[in-house]
Amino acid sequence: MFQRRNKFARLAVPILAAAALALTGCGSGASSSKSGAEPVKVGYFPLAHTSTVVNADNEGLLTAKDLTINLVPTEGGAAAITALTSGSIDIGYTNYTSILLAVAKGLPIRVIEANDVGATDHGIFVKADSDIQSVKDLGGKTFAVNSLQTIGALGLYSQLTDAGVDPATTKVVEIAFPDMQAALERGSIDAAWLVEPFQAGALAAGNRRIGDMFTGSMKDIPVAGWMTTDQYAKDNPDVIEKFASAIKESKTLLAGDREKFVSLVPTFTKVPAAVVEKMTLPSFESELSKEKLQLTADLMHKYGLIEKPIDASSLLIKR
Repeated sequence: MFQRRNKFARLAVPILAAAALALTGCGSGASSSKSGAEPVKVGYFPLAHTSTVVNADNEGLLTAKDLTINLVPTEGGAAAITALTSGSIDIGYTNYTSILLAVAKGLPIRVIEANDVGATDHGIFVKADSDIQSVKDLGGKTFAVNSLQTIGALGLYSQLTDAGVDPATTKVVEIAFPDMQAALERGSIDAAWLVEPFQAGALAAGNRRIGDMFTGSMKDIPVAGWMTTDQYAKDNPDVIEKFASAIKESKTLLAGDREKFVSLVPTFTKVPAAVVEKMTLPSFESELSKEKLQLTADLMHKYGLIEKPIDASSLLIKR
């Protein structure tokens, strides 16, 4: 039914295979016990959504729990998992699709804490003069996502199916979020999934938003969260508990506080305050929806991203 799905699944293999080798090779190096104020290496993708960890660090929410971190910028998707399994980071931020892909390949990745959900801060964009008016017009077009292994690609396939468009007719390409607007404007792609703060910049430049990235059954779908390896979680339960607690507190402090985002986001991204002032604020998830996470796993199986069904609850650290 969906010819592209096998190609999509194969694209995940090289990166995840490298992650598996890294996990085997790093041994205890990536899971040494962390106690007191010894720094924990935390990988984060520089987006408005990861303000949660930057804010937790800046506001002393972590040091108040006797936990010191070193923030390490990482790429999204499977690259973050490779950084985790190689020992470059102890805890990382990535999307749940990449985590589920890794688990399907046998990598012992576990979810520590929820972060953000897919709301109006995720949009589908085209050029102002594009003839594309809705998802129904994306058949035969080229669509950009930041990684071929993200929730964005899954959301696209789901929307295309709901609109009666064969997902195999849409060419999906991988472009980093900061580069999508330029690719759109020079005509290298026809449409793109943009997340804040990049969609605010695209709107300011005159590009057109044709709808939300996540709609229907995928509305408010859990997009990304904080992860670690199973071994690290077992060896460092106090670190995991303290980190999760600090992120929860940070989400509460940030929710709806535009002034805080305006002052914070430009400090760790290249996005100016003027853009942050106009962007749609991220939607944070106080508690991870197990039902929605299972929906993600089920859709991944439906579209061939994973070969066998996964019980999504097996990803969660029991605390």
